[in-house]
Amino acid sequence: MKKIFGIGLICIFAASPVGAAAVSFLVIESGLPAGVTEKQYAAAWENGLLEIFFENGHIVSNAPMLRLAEKPVHNFPDEAERDFELAQKGGMDYFLVTVVDHPGFNVSLRLFSTKSRLLIQEYSYTGKKPHRAREEYEHIKAAVRVMTAHLR
Repeated sequence: MKKIFGIGLICIFAASPVGAAAVSFLVIESGLPAGVTEKQYAAAWENGLLEIFFENGHIVSNAPMLRLAEKPVHNFPDEAERDFELAQKGGMDYFLVTVVDHPGFNVSLRLFSTKSRLLIQEYSYTGKKPHRAREEYEHIKAAVRVMTAHLR
């Protein structure tokens, strides 16, 4: 009887759906003068996104990082359209646009549904020139964790 109960319990857990979401993201870097090649801060955000979403069991993909002269004015930047469509065609559930604005190290994260294109969650992070890269990376990961809480 115990074996039957144990096998039944294992079957129930094995058959239950896993809560993994498929998330594609795009990092947009803005506010740097032409010719400046600094990408460390934006790369730290990209790495933090990959790490935290993956650690939380989500399926992740990312589009190549974009650099714009000015911060996008629309909630959903026109420059993200092509990558959004690729995420839809690829079967992703969510699309996350992260805009890293360099003059003030301000970052906005906007999570969209690929099915409805609705904005699900927006989070703004105000950073500062980090004294210690590791410490700033921990702050970045904490900000990304806020976004993972909104995945269904």
